[in-house]
Amino acid sequence: MFQTAEGGPTGLAAKSRTRALILGIATGLGSRVLTLAAPLLTIPATLRYLGPDVFGFWMVITSITSMAMFADLGLGNGLLTKLAPSVAAGDDRRVKSLVSAAYFSLGSIALLLIVGCWTIFPFVPWAYFFGVSQNVDTQALESVAVFGFSAFALTIPLSLIQRIQYAFQEAWKSNMWQVGGALITVVAIYASVGLDLGPVAVIAAAVFSNPLVLLMNNLHYFWRKPKAAPSYRAVSSETIKVLLRMGFSFFMLSVIVSISQNADNVIVARVADLETVSQFAISVKLFSLLGLAVTLVALPLWPANGEALARGDVSWVRRISRIMTLSSGAGVAVLGLTLLLLRDVIAELWLGEGQSISLELAAVLVAWSVLTACTAPLFSVQNSVGIVRYQLMGWLLFALVSVPVKILMYGWFGLSGVIMGGFFCYLTFVLPSAYAGYRAALKSASCRSMT
Repeated sequence: MFQTAEGGPTGLAAKSRTRALILGIATGLGSRVLTLAAPLLTIPATLRYLGPDVFGFWMVITSITSMAMFADLGLGNGLLTKLAPSVAAGDDRRVKSLVSAAYFSLGSIALLLIVGCWTIFPFVPWAYFFGVSQNVDTQALESVAVFGFSAFALTIPLSLIQRIQYAFQEAWKSNMWQVGGALITVVAIYASVGLDLGPVAVIAAAVFSNPLVLLMNNLHYFWRKPKAAPSYRAVSSETIKVLLRMGFSFFMLSVIVSISQNADNVIVARVADLETVSQFAISVKLFSLLGLAVTLVALPLWPANGEALARGDVSWVRRISRIMTLSSGAGVAVLGLTLLLLRDVIAELWLGEGQSISLELAAVLVAWSVLTACTAPLFSVQNSVGIVRYQLMGWLLFALVSVPVKILMYGWFGLSGVIMGGFFCYLTFVLPSAYAGYRAALKSASCRSMT
């Protein structure tokens, strides 16, 4: 156990950890704003230049790749969980082995995806499948598909650098590179449009700018930190198995959570109609911005907890978990109330005159966001030590029970009842599992520190 002269946890490490956490959250706010703003800034230029058919097809491919983010099999989260304690212990050999195994595994997946899409996609009749007009440039459609999936495949291993920087308590570096990626994407798109380089060049600029910045981040970081750089010689089958076992748990959790949280539109479509789905989805989309605050806290807190628990600094984890639970809940509540009061003004500016959002639906969306914000720090603690079983059980029960409850609540309260049903199921199943996993993680760390 790491101790001071008085026998307590290292105070210097705790102060450094807290500073890194605050810096990560602060810079994360700026990077999230810019990465969200970049697509909004480029849509006018790309829509006009590519035309509605090619642009719409690009959005379809983007949606497909977004849904395929599970392609990393949870290895990114598994690496973050395993890497943080190894960094805390100063075990350079273990760090290099974990990093090398992760890059080798995900690099192999990326290579297979790239070979597959370049081999198969040129023969796919995209225009026929998606019903685009006959005068559309089929080469542009093919380029969208091939480039879009290739960029996605490259991002899978290259984005590991972000997890590594988080594990080294350097989240601010990852955030700064993300800002750079957003800016370069905007510049590249407008430059290719302004120079009239053609649809293929515009598409390439749009999809490959971010992987290029990720590559630059990788090269720069490992040049400055060669002891952590991936190496084929450091790849071990045992380390790959460890990451796969840990990653599979996170993979299954991600699938269950994704299904649970994205079933609402399907439920509304079943109990109402597509026009009602549009009304519901727009409201949810606006208030989903509150989820940014949850992510800003949860992601940098994850490796910070892992490093603290590896050092046996359980008191820091308890204290920071209380602070983050209260501060993130309060912050989301304030932002949520602001959105609630300005909802109709925002709706008119966003969607046009006469548009509005139900007060009742807005209120329950704010309540839902506050609840998830308060729970996120508890999940970060158990994620940091790889305890996933409590979350799996809680979310599985939520997924099974929430659907009939939401349908029932819709009959009583309308659209707001769908969110209310999820809220009550979350309180019943997910929140207790979050607390149980949190207690189990602290108990496990306490036992290790005593041995």
